[in-house]
Amino acid sequence: MADTQTGVSYRVGTLALAACAGAIDLVALAGLGHAFASVITGNLVTTGLGGGKADISVLTPPAVAVAGYAAGVAGWQRLWRHRPDALRGQLVTELGLLVGVTGGWIGTHTHPNLFAAHILLALASMAMGGQSTVALRLHASTTYMTGTLTGAVHDLVTGESDKRSTAFGQLAALFTGAAAAGALFAHIRWSAPLPSVALLILAIGVLPAGRRHR
Repeated sequence: MADTQTGVSYRVGTLALAACAGAIDLVALAGLGHAFASVITGNLVTTGLGGGKADISVLTPPAVAVAGYAAGVAGWQRLWRHRPDALRGQLVTELGLLVGVTGGWIGTHTHPNLFAAHILLALASMAMGGQSTVALRLHASTTYMTGTLTGAVHDLVTGESDKRSTAFGQLAALFTGAAAAGALFAHIRWSAPLPSVALLILAIGVLPAGRRHR
């Protein structure tokens, strides 16, 4: 019974993290300079476009996102080295960053100027870098999903694995989070970052405090 409950908590938590990533990526892409908070390969391509065109306005947002994400990975890894059992603490730190993004978004009346948008984008990307580091410990894809989709389709065609339902679930959660944030962005713009915060709180509530995960 306990193992079943742990499995359900793990599943709900990782789905919530994937949906959180989709939601904050939508806000970053639509409202903070047309760059992703977590899809770093896409950002690198856009940075290359800006560099090739010598257009600083195209180059800067994705470059900021890449730098923020890398800083998040490095910072969370350092924290993990000192507190290897503090999984929940890592997510709470991420929550602080997303709350900061939400406060900045609302505080600038959902239309931050260029400097403020870059700051908020850096914070969002740092949060996603941290989440990606946590996801490695959870053995789950919650941010970058290209490999997840590739593996799921491969397994679906070959019938080689029973993990494809988990992979498609993570992809569906990412889409759902983005769709929820997108609907709010279109109709109640100030509230667009709130799904990412709520979903992360859900994940913090159901995932184990330490490394006692599947």
